[in-house]
Amino acid sequence: MIMNFTTTPHRAVTELDLSAPLTPPKATQPFQDEKEQAFFESLEERGIRLNRRQTEAVQHTEGPLLTIAGAGSGKTSVLTARTAFLMTVKEKDPSSILLITFTRKASEEMRERISRLPGVHAHDARRLTAGTFHSIFLKLLRSLGYNQKILNSERHKQIIMKNILKKMKSPEASLPEIMLSSISSCKVKMMEPGDVPDSKETKELKEAFTAYEEWKTSNGYMDFDDILVFTHREFIHNPDLLTKMQTRFQYVLVDEFQDTNPIQYELIKQIAAPQNNLFVVGDDDQVIYSFNGANSSIILEFDKEYPEASVVTLNTNYRSAPPIVGLGNHVIKHNTYRRIKTMNATDKDGKQPFYLRPATTEEEASHVLTHMREQQRDWKDIAILTRTYTNARAIFEQLIEQDIPFNAQGMKQVFYEQSIIKGMMDHLRLAYEHHNLDATAAILPSLFINQEAGMRHIEMENFVEPADFPLAHLKSWKTLRDFQKKSIDRRIRLIEEAKRHRPERAIQVLRDDYMKHLDSANDEALTVHKTTLKEMMDELEFSSSRFETIPEFLAYVDRIIQRFHEHKQNDRSSNALSLLSIHQAKGLEFPIVYVIGASETILPHVSALNAMKDKETSHKQLYMKNPTADLEEERRLCYVAITRAKEELYISSPEKHLGKQTPVSRFLTDAFKKIAKPQGKTVKAWICTSEFCKGWMKIDEDGHPNEKQCPLCSKPMIISQKAVSKA
Repeated sequence: MIMNFTTTPHRAVTELDLSAPLTPPKATQPFQDEKEQAFFESLEERGIRLNRRQTEAVQHTEGPLLTIAGAGSGKTSVLTARTAFLMTVKEKDPSSILLITFTRKASEEMRERISRLPGVHAHDARRLTAGTFHSIFLKLLRSLGYNQKILNSERHKQIIMKNILKKMKSPEASLPEIMLSSISSCKVKMMEPGDVPDSKETKELKEAFTAYEEWKTSNGYMDFDDILVFTHREFIHNPDLLTKMQTRFQYVLVDEFQDTNPIQYELIKQIAAPQNNLFVVGDDDQVIYSFNGANSSIILEFDKEYPEASVVTLNTNYRSAPPIVGLGNHVIKHNTYRRIKTMNATDKDGKQPFYLRPATTEEEASHVLTHMREQQRDWKDIAILTRTYTNARAIFEQLIEQDIPFNAQGMKQVFYEQSIIKGMMDHLRLAYEHHNLDATAAILPSLFINQEAGMRHIEMENFVEPADFPLAHLKSWKTLRDFQKKSIDRRIRLIEEAKRHRPERAIQVLRDDYMKHLDSANDEALTVHKTTLKEMMDELEFSSSRFETIPEFLAYVDRIIQRFHEHKQNDRSSNALSLLSIHQAKGLEFPIVYVIGASETILPHVSALNAMKDKETSHKQLYMKNPTADLEEERRLCYVAITRAKEELYISSPEKHLGKQTPVSRFLTDAFKKIAKPQGKTVKAWICTSEFCKGWMKIDEDGHPNEKQCPLCSKPMIISQKAVSKA
């Protein structure tokens, strides 16, 4: 069946022109002297043409400045030009400048770009301190005598935590990554184990946190969070060290400020004081890393922390065509907790975004890849963006089957090789191969049986007395209790029953018993994780529904795994499309972008929708302030996906997800709704800038002060318009 892309989402009706307004003609920012003028003219000669707002940000020298840099607004040019401006026009010592980025690649690129700007010599660029939080502060700690090894392997950390949880006899021992995430969350909030409340809900967290810190101390390790924790501790207990850092770094610049977590922000503030020559660049509409501790209130309330701060908004998107910028505007404007801004576009060529409504994700993959081939563009010009890799399973497999060159940075293994899925696949293998000892070993953890010890007993018994189903030998193991032996009997019966069914039904038969080892979890982090695991099992069921027999399904899975590993060995990265999660795509841009899975329960993700319903979570204080926090982050993800596209944008919303009917994402349908004009009139008013406050005050016509604090929350207010009802 031929399916065409349309210019509006399924069933969306609008009279709106969604294109973004074009940026006004360039206005000149006045220069203080001929030296400044020469610097900016030299930039233009190198093809760096800054607009008035960008120039204003670059010229700012003393005191704090918040630069709100919308998507595609040239923030890197501003950061690098401002650094060069300090070094050349203002003649600041390069060694007095600290430039913090969130990736090593970004810091290296910025240093290289700075070295090519007018008046900057290569040796001066090398004297500049540029790097990530962790690289800069690790170097400081090494100079202070911290010689611990870095615990940088997630696998190693999980093994350590798993052993800790086993000793605690915790039911969460099978999910060490979740406990590690909870501990990390405490540390980025500057909490020590002793700061964790003594309550029933946090008892295990406190015990595991304490044991984890003790293990690292005893074995001479520190993890990435410790680098920041130890630095913060040094600054508090060693004021001379802090004074030395403050004296050295007179100018502090921070990139991607919206991704900052509390401990990073605290370190920045400590170093920047007392001069507070702090220059931060970020976009509150692109806060998408809350799971790493990023907090939107940090960027939204920067000018509350620094009342003397200047704020410059870069509101011209130089990346995307006007219709794409416009769609982004109409999506993100429905978020409440943000700095209100509308991005302008430049007068560049570009198509309207197009929309697709396929029946399923399999059909979505087929249509999208067919459409790509028809484009006749280089593969490297194209990106496919997905909310989760589980949702990309179908398109991933068709890319492999069709031998299309692609890079998938975050996908080191096929969907079926992920541990929770592999465990179920091994159950299916045992249904037809009872003697498969690799599969037998793989399912033991789901029976709460130690894998190594259990297999030792099975192999020994099976050598003496071969059995039709070697797993049954565990019933003779005296170490096991009666309830464990009953569990083994039940599992064998279910595996044998599964053999009689089609793959989809076989998975359903086995699923509840297999997933039981995850059901003891009850805190929010584990609940979110279980939601993800459930989604993965649902996707496995859906994938298996295409096959009549278990052997047929297993053969397909084995073929996909083999072809993927062959694909990885054939390096065709010079001309390959990019398959990325939206999180991974942040900061990148592509001529053509396909956003797949733009349907309810995918984007927005089901975990965010569940969080809205569940107010009894560990973040209940946040929900009291912003009950739609999770949904707003999902909308920001949608905005980030849209604004990766330069020339063409295609968005697909499957009708069915995991076999269930699902509407087009509300983020798209909301964008096409005409917002009703308020009845009554608008008045000039003070509006509170806090992300959590609705405070406002009418402004009298006979004059008003230059600044004002909100009477409800004491946050700064701005002058704007407020709709009021007629009396």
